[in-house]
Amino acid sequence: MKKISIIVLILSILIITGCEKEKTSNKVISNGKEINTSSMEHKHCTRQGSVTDGEADLNYDIYYTGDILNVVKSEEKVTSDNEEVLNTYENAYRSIKSHYVGLEYYDITVTRTDNSVAINMLINYDKLDVDKLSAIEGKTSSVFENKKAKVANWLALAKKVGTKCKIVED
Repeated sequence: MKKISIIVLILSILIITGCEKEKTSNKVISNGKEINTSSMEHKHCTRQGSVTDGEADLNYDIYYTGDILNVVKSEEKVTSDNEEVLNTYENAYRSIKSHYVGLEYYDITVTRTDNSVAINMLINYDKLDVDKLSAIEGKTSSVFENKKAKVANWLALAKKVGTKCKIVED
């Protein structure tokens, strides 16, 4: 009887913990301050990427209000056991980052491990200086209309490179 009670207890614990919803952090930090995204809509987007002698994991979270794009949070990660591949991507990511140094509300970090390199970007379009960004990127492929970032424009650009998005219910 004790064995049955113990088995039932273990199964109960496994079922309860196995079915508990995973809590993920949706904190969005820009220039060291948390952005309140609770009133914004949220989509998680992914796309396929090909890397010779490696794998790419490409993820984007967009936060928006109506047709206005408020925040884009992205992580592009390359995993490989080939150091040359990692060096190539790390150099490319650091080059990208160098163009945005000093541009507030366009936060970029590059992280290297033994078998991966990642670039994380957080763009706070609500606070970003559009003129400074345009000076860096030019007018081509812009998400802006009348100095406002538009969700539809971002989604159209993302779709061109094979990005797929789903609404996130926070």
